[in-house]
Amino acid sequence: MMTGLVRKATLLSVCGLLGASVAMAGVPDAAHSSIGVGITMVGTTSGVPDVKGQKLIVVKDAGGTPVQNSTVTINFTNACGAEMRLCTTQPFAGVGVSCPNKTVVALTDATGTATFRVVGNALNPGGGVFNAPAPGYGAGGASVSADGVPLGTLTVSSFDENGTSGVNTVDIALFLNDRFSFNPGNAVATERGRSDFDGNAALNPVDLALLLAARTAGGSSVSCAAACP
Repeated sequence: MMTGLVRKATLLSVCGLLGASVAMAGVPDAAHSSIGVGITMVGTTSGVPDVKGQKLIVVKDAGGTPVQNSTVTINFTNACGAEMRLCTTQPFAGVGVSCPNKTVVALTDATGTATFRVVGNALNPGGGVFNAPAPGYGAGGASVSADGVPLGTLTVSSFDENGTSGVNTVDIALFLNDRFSFNPGNAVATERGRSDFDGNAALNPVDLALLLAARTAGGSSVSCAAACP
C-alpha cells in the first residue's frame, strides 16, 4: 500500500514538472535571449533604410528554444524628446511604429529573430569644438521586451546627428564635437549615447570609423521627412 502511494506521489510530481516545463515553453526568457548593447538610427536612400543600422534581436525561451512570432518592442521613450526622434514612417518591411508610445515593433521569424532598421535621427545641438554641448541620454536609452517580457536595454545612437540632409560632413563635425568635449575624468561628464555607435559607453576612434563607413556607403542620404512629436 505504501509503495503504491509513493509511486503515485512520484508520478504526480513528475507530471507537475512536465506541466511547468510545457507552460514555460515559448515564453521569452531574458537569460537565453540576445539583444546586444546598442541600436543606431539611420536615414534612407531611395526609400530604403540604411543596412548599416540593421539590428537583430533573438528571442528564446527558458529551454533555449527560439520563440517564433514573438512581438519584440523597442521603447525609445527615455532617449526621445530633446535628444532623439523617430520617423513617423518606418519603411523597413515588418517594422511598425507607435509615435504616442515612442516604440517600434517587429515579429520574430522561425529562428526567433526580429530584424529592425529604425529610421530616425539625433538632435545634437553642437556647441563648438571642446565646448561641451548638452550631453543628452547616455547608455540604456531604449528598453526591449518580447511579448511583454523585459529583455534589457540598448544605447541609442544615430549616424544622422542633426536630422538634416542625411549623413554628411556636418554629422562628422558634430560627432567630433561630442568626442572631444567628452571627458571621462570629469565627475559631471555624461556619456553621449547619440554618438556611441558601438554601444560601449565611450566615444573613440571605433565610433568615428563606423560613422565614416556609413557616410561613405551612402545608405543614409535622406533624413527623416516627418518625426514623431
